[in-house]
Amino acid sequence: MVMLLATPAIAAADDGARAKAAVCLAYASVVKDVPDLIGPIAPTPEVAPAQPISYRDAYALYKSQRRPMVVMVTASWCPYCPAMKRELLTLQRDDKLPSASLVIVDYDADRATARTVMGSRRTLPALAVFHYVGDKPKQTRPTKASEVTKILAQ
Repeated sequence: MVMLLATPAIAAADDGARAKAAVCLAYASVVKDVPDLIGPIAPTPEVAPAQPISYRDAYALYKSQRRPMVVMVTASWCPYCPAMKRELLTLQRDDKLPSASLVIVDYDADRATARTVMGSRRTLPALAVFHYVGDKPKQTRPTKASEVTKILAQ
């Protein structure tokens, strides 16, 4: 009877869940008792994830301390944005954005800032690097996250 009730759930589960269910059913049939179930434990990251800062804070650091600013414009409906965002956060976590502020702007939440960063481009994800070359402020619009480190090295 237990097997009949569990069959639809087992059929819909992945291989790992099916294996665990089979072990539980075998245990219950032999011991005539229900085993204690322990849920999966999420792995703890070894390094705290990198966090972007607000556009306003990053811009203040850019103006006062000439700290470079990497700005990405994203949106929840953009299919390519998560990959670029992940790549930028990895670059930040691995210290490959030397002293640069990373800013993630949501197009739907802050259209004015997003449009300022995007300029005449109307495609997402949009990426802009604000940095100084000598004493002159410069804005560069790379198309790939991998280009950011080269721009910051100038």
